[in-house]
Amino acid sequence: MVDQSARAGRQPGGAAPGFAHAGLTGSFLLDRDGRVLEADGAPVSACCLADLVPEFDAAEFARWRIALDGFPAAVLRLDFPRVDAPAVSLRLEREIDGRYLATLGGVGDGDGDGYRERLENRLVFEHMIAALSTELIHAPSERLDGLIEQALGRIGSFFGVDRAYLFRFSGDRASMDNTHEWVEEGISREAHKLQQVPMDHFGWLMRELLAGRFVHIPVVADLPPEAATEAAEFEREGIRSLVLVPFGEAQAPEGFIGFDSVRRERHWSADILLGLRLVGQMFYNALRAQVMSNSLITLASLDPLTGLGNRRLLGEQLAYALERSQREQTRLAVVLVDLDDFKLVNDSYGHSLGDEILKTVASRLAASVPAADSIARLGGDEFVLVVHVDALDSLVQQVERLFEAMREPVELRGMRFVLRMSAGIALYPADATDAEALLRQADTAMYAAKAGGRDRHAFFAPPMALASRTTLTLRHELQQALERDEIRPCYQPRVALSSSRVLGFEALARWHHPERGVLLPGEFLEIAAQGGMLGRIDQRILAHALADLAGWRRSHPDCMVSVNLDASDLQDEALVAGLLQQLDTAGDLADAVEIEITETSLMRNIEQAARTLARLREAAPGLRIAIDDFGSGYSSLAYVGRLPVATLKIDRSFVAELGGGNPRNARAIIHSIVDLSRSLGLHVIAEGVETIGQADELRRLDCLEAQGFLFAPGLPHAQASALLQAGFVTAAGVHAVRS
Repeated sequence: MVDQSARAGRQPGGAAPGFAHAGLTGSFLLDRDGRVLEADGAPVSACCLADLVPEFDAAEFARWRIALDGFPAAVLRLDFPRVDAPAVSLRLEREIDGRYLATLGGVGDGDGDGYRERLENRLVFEHMIAALSTELIHAPSERLDGLIEQALGRIGSFFGVDRAYLFRFSGDRASMDNTHEWVEEGISREAHKLQQVPMDHFGWLMRELLAGRFVHIPVVADLPPEAATEAAEFEREGIRSLVLVPFGEAQAPEGFIGFDSVRRERHWSADILLGLRLVGQMFYNALRAQVMSNSLITLASLDPLTGLGNRRLLGEQLAYALERSQREQTRLAVVLVDLDDFKLVNDSYGHSLGDEILKTVASRLAASVPAADSIARLGGDEFVLVVHVDALDSLVQQVERLFEAMREPVELRGMRFVLRMSAGIALYPADATDAEALLRQADTAMYAAKAGGRDRHAFFAPPMALASRTTLTLRHELQQALERDEIRPCYQPRVALSSSRVLGFEALARWHHPERGVLLPGEFLEIAAQGGMLGRIDQRILAHALADLAGWRRSHPDCMVSVNLDASDLQDEALVAGLLQQLDTAGDLADAVEIEITETSLMRNIEQAARTLARLREAAPGLRIAIDDFGSGYSSLAYVGRLPVATLKIDRSFVAELGGGNPRNARAIIHSIVDLSRSLGLHVIAEGVETIGQADELRRLDCLEAQGFLFAPGLPHAQASALLQAGFVTAAGVHAVRS
């Protein structure tokens, strides 16, 4: 503590620092061994507590110190009677920095009334501080500032000062702000002038406060020469006396409270200074509790990955934006953004890289639409922007800028990614008047944008809602269909082109809808994928196919069946475990099964696909793997050697070109696939054969197997069994091929 009264020769509390005498009173700062470090702010040497109170020797101090250390908030008050002198009262408490504050007061017959009065005042003050502390600690964040100023007023009035205030230091200790202030009637306010005050401007004062010492200045004119700047400032503000008390950790204060006397000079006694230390700690605890509370609120309102608002904060901000739009009669847009094919990135490169991309998306959203009322991440790869609309053209321009920014390549881990997104836009009040409905309409428009080709935006239109409801209904019915076993396979024959003999079948999913009849995969597989049901469908089709294959092979031991899997199934460990169990249960029957995976989906994560397919082959060594739609994606055999592949299925687009506008190019591609496949020991099948001319061309190109509508569409189990029993297809076109 810096006490200018001590330095000027005055005696706070009526006694000068030194050894004990009968009437000694004052405040003494002690170390852990009971040595006196300061007496009323002035350094003391060669003095210990036992010199002041002989009954309180080192052993006695050590005993009471243990009690204080065990209960940091405790205060000891001990009275020591004297035979020939007034009794001495000792108050002992532990400081934040581990030191101890001893306060001595006399309790004599002549001083009894004064002591009792001081004691009563002390009790009243401590009761007030306890009540204020409880009120501040439990105050809602929005009320704390007002309550702090009220508390400053009550404390200032109690001590009879003219102004009470609170300053907080900036995080870098470069500046300080007068955040709270109370003034007595007739005293001018100063807080508005004292914002972002450079701390180095008050070098002497800041050295004392940052060292954790409070400053007691009974007379401003008595300040030392090194405090000339401070003295000039205090005189300019009309301050005649003041005391400043730092708060926070001992060696890292976060601010200070101050009390000014403007109308007269005054000296604060040791008891008052001791009380102000409690006041400083009270405000520190309240402010720290507010920071912690605000941090928790912030954490609860922000997306931890991107730092954008989360669904909760979006709800609050959207409600406020709607209220403002209603009040000002303006339009509001809710823009819902969803990344295209983001699941492909996650499946191929892992979630950590996906998270980096999401953070990039968040920063681009914020930079592209800086005027947005809210930018939030709903979850996954979905984001929402809330924007006030002056004109639709302006809104469209903002959205287009957002698309342009998103298409900028992202460089991560030595790889280059080009992001695409779809956006749906709903307008207040045209499309909806409440937050939930606006978000729902924007979501509907976003899915319409995806259905329209992706990488685009769409404004909500009423017909979209009908389509959206149809999709939701279909998704619900699809879940029920799986429970009711309504999704079952039909079988399209695979035929030897040279003999038209039936070699086996491809199992194709069909939904036997109770009201709409048989639905083809194009009518429900995308919805199944969106709802996470694709793997369950694939497993169900495999189970049916294995059961049917078991019956066929009893009379046709060479019959085989191929079943489609999506490559995303290979990313799902639970689905892989289910497939392994199915193959294990099938036993030798698995040798007649071929798993078909499309080339495009396989390339999402070829390394993981290779590992998972190898596990399937280990469980069923005779299992065959086919790449479906080969040539439609990477059109390369370079990766085939890395996979346990047995069959390539030539994409139907090349087969269609054999009778189309560019047959020469199609023949060259098919010939290359057949030759290279044969050199690698792979089977080749052409799919989508619909005409005799296509079949003739394929036979001349040495493609040995085919399937397509020329031979048969997908057949129910009974018809497929009859065809297998006949041994070969009987279509007229096929007989022409055989002749």
